[in-house]
Amino acid sequence: LRPNMSDIELLRLFSLSGEFAHITVREDEKLELVKLSQKVPIPVKESPGEPSAKVNILLQAYISKLNLEGFALVSDMAFVQQSAARIMRALFEIALKRKWSEITKLTLDFANMIASRVWKSQSPLRQFPGVPDIVSRKLERKSDIEW
Repeated sequence: LRPNMSDIELLRLFSLSGEFAHITVREDEKLELVKLSQKVPIPVKESPGEPSAKVNILLQAYISKLNLEGFALVSDMAFVQQSAARIMRALFEIALKRKWSEITKLTLDFANMIASRVWKSQSPLRQFPGVPDIVSRKLERKSDIEW
């Protein structure tokens, strides 16, 4: 953890957590991980065949509410999802104690994005299931407001 990390580096740090040391990439998952890596908003530095890339992609797919096809990927995503908020909050606490404001804000933003499953660039209305997707998209497109 460094005082001035980008979101790409923070997600890479998250995915390299010891919590995910036992996650492996199976042969049948590689094709779907490649497809998902093209859909996620933050680029992944590693190749989709690496376990850390898999964790990174699954976390972003979870926040983005992307559908998964493989049963193994669904179970791995459930594990990543259960650990994600706790790990990101721990990173937030570490950055807060070290008084690193930039990374503190970034980790808190990611913890909130994980909890609400809404990217910071998206409308907060997306967290409500009753709001039609088209309404949220139109608001995000026409508005100059940073959500």
